[in-house]
Amino acid sequence: MTGRAEQRLEKTNARLRCLSEAMERIQSAGSRDAVMSSIREAAGQLCGADGVAVVLRAGDQCHYVDEHAIGPLWRGQRFPLESCISGWSMLNGRTAVVPDVYRDDRVPAEPYRPTFVRSLITVPIGRDDPDSAVGVYWSEVRTPDAEEVAALETLARAAATALRGIGLFQSLSAAKDQAERSHAQALAGLAEREKAEAALRTSEARFRTLSEAIPQLVWTAVGQGDWTWASRQWIAFTGQDGADALHWGWLEPVHPDDRPATRAAWKAASRQGFLDIDHRLRRNDGEFRWFQTRALPVRGDGGDIAQWCGTSTDVSALKEVEAAMRQARDEAERANRAKSHFLATASHDLRQPVTAACLYMDLLNRRLTDPDARALSDMVELSLHGLRGLLNGLLELARLEAGVVRPEVSAFPLDALLQRLAGEFAGQARATGLRFEVSATPAMVLTDRMLLELILRNLIGNALKYTVRGGILVEAADEDGDIVRIDVRDTGRGIPADQLARIFDDYYQGGDPAALTGGFGIGLATVRRIADMLGLRIGVRSRVSHGSTFSVRVPRADAASVRPAAVPAPEAGELRPCSVLMAEDDPIIAAALLMEMREWGLEVTRVSGLGELRACIAGRGSAFDLIVSDYRLGDGSGFEAVAAVREKWPIPAILLTGDTAPEVLRRADQEGIRLLHKPLAGADLKQAIAGLLDAGPPGAVSAE
Repeated sequence: MTGRAEQRLEKTNARLRCLSEAMERIQSAGSRDAVMSSIREAAGQLCGADGVAVVLRAGDQCHYVDEHAIGPLWRGQRFPLESCISGWSMLNGRTAVVPDVYRDDRVPAEPYRPTFVRSLITVPIGRDDPDSAVGVYWSEVRTPDAEEVAALETLARAAATALRGIGLFQSLSAAKDQAERSHAQALAGLAEREKAEAALRTSEARFRTLSEAIPQLVWTAVGQGDWTWASRQWIAFTGQDGADALHWGWLEPVHPDDRPATRAAWKAASRQGFLDIDHRLRRNDGEFRWFQTRALPVRGDGGDIAQWCGTSTDVSALKEVEAAMRQARDEAERANRAKSHFLATASHDLRQPVTAACLYMDLLNRRLTDPDARALSDMVELSLHGLRGLLNGLLELARLEAGVVRPEVSAFPLDALLQRLAGEFAGQARATGLRFEVSATPAMVLTDRMLLELILRNLIGNALKYTVRGGILVEAADEDGDIVRIDVRDTGRGIPADQLARIFDDYYQGGDPAALTGGFGIGLATVRRIADMLGLRIGVRSRVSHGSTFSVRVPRADAASVRPAAVPAPEAGELRPCSVLMAEDDPIIAAALLMEMREWGLEVTRVSGLGELRACIAGRGSAFDLIVSDYRLGDGSGFEAVAAVREKWPIPAILLTGDTAPEVLRRADQEGIRLLHKPLAGADLKQAIAGLLDAGPPGAVSAE
């Protein structure tokens, strides 16, 4: 999965969460002002807009009643309906998408000149004769995507539904109050009785009229779902006769799979004080549509529920959007798993021949005496070193994903680290004709020394890779008292603004593909992962053709808490004589390993698979001192080989692998097996053997 697909998925999920939260606020709003406030806030969040305005229709004028924007718009002002895009949207009952207000015939340009507005979307609230609209604005020319427009229209439909519901229940409350007043008057005298009954009939008629005027399916019920009345919309949608829908006949159009949940919701309604259920209803043409059914109780004088008033709202479009988003997320996750599997397999297959080449180069260099031949072999070794660097970058990414890297935070002087990097990269810079400067600094920092070095190594390596003229400067400066900012500046080709958000994505390489200088695009991805682990902030500033500056912000340390740096482990010298069991099924790599270890004075027994290994240890009386096994054997795995040997002798183990799968790294860490990743040089294996022979029993061994 690419970084762009992940961003789209994250953006889609964020919009869906925002839309869901807004729908809940709108449905629970008790007044028109609360609904309008909710839609204004949600519209701005859904689109990342620079301004949002709510417009009401006042006769033949648009009244801008509310706004929230980076600059002044038209709050409190009124305009003729025909003179602004909000009026056009309400008159036509359609959404207006305007990428550029100065290039759209529907929009008079003059009202926008005093404002920041360059592009906009205006959505009417309500389908038939809408009396309000919401507009979102941007300060730059942009073409909104279909998902933004769909989200705003869904929001507007929810607001229209809520507003109608508020009006309906307000009318019901008013009708109830009127009926109660009429009843009280009737008790005062029989002469007022007829008047009270007339008022009650009027209230009921008003309720029926309002119910028939809104697009929702409206009904009333008693008890736990015993319907007493259904609106014309219900009858028209389901095709039922009015009498067929009464009592429990309304259950017949409910999808059979949804009926148990619907009945359960009704049973819980009296206890909860409301009914809320999503279920499918069969339309008169046989198609099932998703509806959100809600009801509130009307209570009598004693507080008991006298009846229920409810609505059923078609939410099929929202369900389709949710399903599409889930499908997109699932497809992205499948693609990401496939990518990881491919990279792990490709990495393993590449490491095998490179490992053989490295081992044979070690052996060849010790045998060459002719200076010209040694110069040629050094060039080959330099090429192999570069290839190992690329593959080890993939390994570092896998180690971070596997969670086997454990930060060790300490206080230390930053200058010592920077000067060591200066010495390492100075030669590479001179070879390419670049200036390379590292400024001295007295700063003390508090973080993991090795992981910070890995961050800076990747940033400096990237700067050298993408700079062809000028140079690189590394310097540190105080920032905000408790922070030290480390800058890596280059005079390279720079990064286009539209790529800055993606350069830290896995395997992403920006710019012109023909100009790429090699690599997998994992250096900055590794930087991002380490920074996240350590809680450090990474920043970048760049101008095309002028260069880039990458910044790392590190906590400052108190000078009194600085500890001396650990002394690096010396290279392994002569190994003490010992017996080694080697399991390797690749004959080329096996021959190289045998030659290397026997030159070190080790007694080596080689087996090619798990079956030969079991036969070997079964017939041997004395224990081996060490087992060195490849991870992938023809008839099993290196883990099985180590386990088989350790059942008989608890000896140290080294596992050689080209696999960077996180589960392999974690398992080696858990089982106390030293993991060496291919490609490796003979010196790597020699140092690992020396370390294990001096470390003691396997329980004391930590995986690399």
